[in-house]
Amino acid sequence: MIQELPHEKEKQKDNELEKDIVNLVVARLETIPSKVFLSVGGDDAFRTQELIDHVKGGSDIGRKVIEMQLEYLRSLSELPIDEDVSSNHEAPTR
Repeated sequence: MIQELPHEKEKQKDNELEKDIVNLVVARLETIPSKVFLSVGGDDAFRTQELIDHVKGGSDIGRKVIEMQLEYLRSLSELPIDEDVSSNHEAPTR
């Protein structure tokens, strides 16, 4: 049996991460109603399915969409935590 070289394992992990990111962005795009048009970086407006195709295809527009989504998700980690929301609340009683 041939053992994988360390750099091949890293390359495989990077490919898996890239696929996971594409799947995440596609899942987020799928939540947008199909009748909505979105503009990406001053380019034309696109329907949701068109953006999904660009993301899956790895086009420049798809890469812009991925970066925008990742930037948004990263920004969520910078939000202040509201202690009332983050503490354990009991379920409302009737």
